[in-house]
Amino acid sequence: MLKPEDITTEDFKVYFYRDFDYAKPAGAEFPTPGCSKEHITDFDIEKAFAESRSNFNPGLFSYDEQLKVCYLYLSAHYLVNDIQTAAQGINSTGYYPVNSRSVGSVSESYSIPDWALKDPYWSQFTTTRYGLKYIGLVKPLTVGNVQVYQGWTTFE
Repeated sequence: MLKPEDITTEDFKVYFYRDFDYAKPAGAEFPTPGCSKEHITDFDIEKAFAESRSNFNPGLFSYDEQLKVCYLYLSAHYLVNDIQTAAQGINSTGYYPVNSRSVGSVSESYSIPDWALKDPYWSQFTTTRYGLKYIGLVKPLTVGNVQVYQGWTTFE
């Protein structure tokens, strides 16, 4: 069975090939001259992997591809949060998902289900589209997830 530690930065780059602007040359741990803060480095991805491993239960998944896709989406969520926080620097502030906003005659409105917004665990993933995708993939696996172990008790 695949483990999160087996998933590589190259797996991330291949899966999200359209989503991020990766640093050149490939494999650079830190931005090199000519790389802007928007370039994603292997170090950024490894940092997101470490955050994901602290909040990921491999026991939920029945097969390797399912585990890999969910782990990559969770990692992308953490990566986006890290990059957004870094862009704000010491002025970084927390925020909650927007239900609606308007600028002039243009408005945007959407709603995240109450069960996700009010739950201390799931609400943290509602701040990015990657987190919302992760919820959509993982939540069904957590409903009624029961494991049975053979054993016995004694009356002594």
